[in-house]
Amino acid sequence: MSAMPPNDDNVAVHQITYLDPARVTAKRQTEPPPNRSRTGYGSKIPSSWLLQLDGKHWNRVYVICYSNAGSAYVLSRGVRLFLGGYDPALV
Repeated sequence: MSAMPPNDDNVAVHQITYLDPARVTAKRQTEPPPNRSRTGYGSKIPSSWLLQLDGKHWNRVYVICYSNAGSAYVLSRGVRLFLGGYDPALV
């Protein structure tokens, strides 16, 4: 987990939490649910990947995509865990 240090400029500081790849106990690829975004951009675009964390629930991989870049994440107990360098297709 990494975060930005606090600052004194009254600027919002956002914390990014990365998924520990050791928590992934299984993965599978399914047909993705329909994307509700007409533009293809948004903060919760579903992918075709599901990851099982800690041998428990299956978590859909979502993508935040604005412009030409995207960031993949799973939701675990309401917290976004970004995949960072973890690629389900390669592992």
